[in-house]
Amino acid sequence: MTAKAIVLASSLLLVALGARAESVGNVGAVNQSARGTPPGGAGRTLSVGLGVQKRERIETGASGTAQIVFRDTSTMTVGRNSSVTIDDFVYNASAGAGKQGVSMAKGVMRFVGGGVSHTDGVQVKTPTASIGLRGGTAYVQIGGACGTLFALLNGVGTAANSAESRTLTSPGYAVCVPANAPISEPFLAPPEMMANLTQLTSSAPGQSGGAATPPNNRHASRSLGVNRPPNDVDGPGLDVLNQEWGGSALVQSRANANNQPFVPPPQQREGYDTGFYEGYSNGVGVDY
Repeated sequence: MTAKAIVLASSLLLVALGARAESVGNVGAVNQSARGTPPGGAGRTLSVGLGVQKRERIETGASGTAQIVFRDTSTMTVGRNSSVTIDDFVYNASAGAGKQGVSMAKGVMRFVGGGVSHTDGVQVKTPTASIGLRGGTAYVQIGGACGTLFALLNGVGTAANSAESRTLTSPGYAVCVPANAPISEPFLAPPEMMANLTQLTSSAPGQSGGAATPPNNRHASRSLGVNRPPNDVDGPGLDVLNQEWGGSALVQSRANANNQPFVPPPQQREGYDTGFYEGYSNGVGVDY
């Protein structure tokens, strides 16, 4: 092959790779260590405002968290020591339709639904479960005797494995999804479980989510108002996110965590399963 042919072939390859690099959103907030690996590309350190691609893998270390803001205004917060891949994201803002899917290899994730989740729903795959979430917010965590923990904060969610499936509709309820065994009965998530999930997906003391100046609610209100980032395909969209917006997105994420449905203490719960909770706290149930 001549030198000219090699240059032409290389150019065509770069064009093809660029065409496949589909931007699905941006990093709204990040605490290091957190890295993203685009399809066919090298790993890179995540920073506020960085574009995120379809099929990109997001990985965090012991001190890392990352909030991804998708073009339909949904948010995915990848917690500490986690690995999540964006399998698919398609959104037609004018039609209000699309599809969204992610795969988790390890760790914990909080998802807050946007345009796609209110139509066809969002699909989350883990080593032991397939989860569908429609119009809502949820935590998903991998590990321990639970296999996959699915905790619904609002909306409707269905968790399935090779044995069966269960649907959750009540805020604050959760299920354990093992690999090849029956899914647990839905149970009210203990307060310490919810607190642990929140801690794993939130900024630690001294972290600011990547914002140059730690944000406050006044900054968030001034920058965001009642709107989330633009998702129109004709305008600049999420690619123009800056440090100010990143800080505001972090505040909004914290507000979501602070306004989670109240889970009453055990003695105040109707239908509380004491046996399950005792197993949980003694290490027989969920292993935390």
